[in-house]
Amino acid sequence: MILFVDINDVYRAPLAAALYRRICGKPAYSAGVYADEGAMLCEEVCPPMIREHRSRQISAAMLEKAQTVWCVTAAIAYHLAEEHPKQAHKIHAMEDIDDPFGMGKEAYMRCVETIRAQVEGLV
Repeated sequence: MILFVDINDVYRAPLAAALYRRICGKPAYSAGVYADEGAMLCEEVCPPMIREHRSRQISAAMLEKAQTVWCVTAAIAYHLAEEHPKQAHKIHAMEDIDDPFGMGKEAYMRCVETIRAQVEGLV
């Protein structure tokens, strides 16, 4: 299982997981370091592929179960590796993906393309 991790698990990580599933046809999940359980992105900027997604708080069990963990920033990867040293060998950082929050719909659309390119690079 692949796990994508963000701070809040409402856009970047769930989008990466959805794109990974679509491109690879393999299971992928997302979680957030400080996620508000059950939160969702407003419909105005939410791509259809993650409209049903609800945020999840990352847990030690999720990290243990994951084969590979991809974080949307190096800072998140560093934080997880520090907090979970036994799982550090499988925690990796994608190229930092800017958070589009508050930047308008175009920023969200640019973020989709950035994530798609990086996920395709993982395959």
